[in-house]
Amino acid sequence: MASDTDSSSSGEISDSDDLPFWKIRGLEFRVLIIGRVNAGKTTILERLTGASIDNARITTVDGKLLDGKAIKGQSDRSLHNIDDEIRFPSRPGFVFHDSRGFEAGSSEELSTVRKFVEDRSSAVSDLRLQLHAIWMCLPLDDSRELFDTEKEPFRWFKGDTPLVVIFTKRDGAIAKVTSQIIQDNSSPSESTISRAFKKQARAKAEVEVTECVKKREEELKQLSKANSAVAFLTTSDMAEPTEESAAACANLIKATQEGLKGPRIKTLLSIVWGC
Repeated sequence: MASDTDSSSSGEISDSDDLPFWKIRGLEFRVLIIGRVNAGKTTILERLTGASIDNARITTVDGKLLDGKAIKGQSDRSLHNIDDEIRFPSRPGFVFHDSRGFEAGSSEELSTVRKFVEDRSSAVSDLRLQLHAIWMCLPLDDSRELFDTEKEPFRWFKGDTPLVVIFTKRDGAIAKVTSQIIQDNSSPSESTISRAFKKQARAKAEVEVTECVKKREEELKQLSKANSAVAFLTTSDMAEPTEESAAACANLIKATQEGLKGPRIKTLLSIVWGC
């Protein structure tokens, strides 16, 4: 029987052996989610698991159980400990790690993330500690350019751990740009704005946001030339559980799975997601 220290890249295990390999060991799919404060990280986890962060089970590195509501408060103040493990009863098999916000000049947190990624790379002998995927949330409703701390990880992320970039809050970005277009093209004396003009403004806003996504995606691709395991997707209307948010979660899992190396890890994700 294969040992717990077997690498996922081993060619000695056939695809048909993957399912019992994971079930026997009861291993989890480990994800690090990163991004600035209010980037939509908590919302992604809540839609993906179908549960509130208040219902999450969070444990510290020494096994202490924390309250989910306390963690949500920490998220608002950017006080997360990256080693805390977040689990949802509704999606057993996933374990999440959430970094502090990637704010401008937050070099300390950047160093913490880099060490965490390196310590839990595919080279780790114990599969229970291995990091399987990284999700980076970049909000589109914030007009600021990307922080240097958001760009820097693309220079040192390695392809052995897939990185999925999630451009969040597309709906919020479109609403902001639409309002700005209307404001720039109407006079203070106008009391009403025609429905046709609002429709035109929104259409123009959608084009501008799409172009913004393309620009940022190209910029990040240039920084991550050595990493073929980088994928991009955009989310919208994630505030509530809807068909659109469910589809976005399915696309996130698909993008993650496509970046994984080796049939075992792909099978593990299929098991915990319920594919």
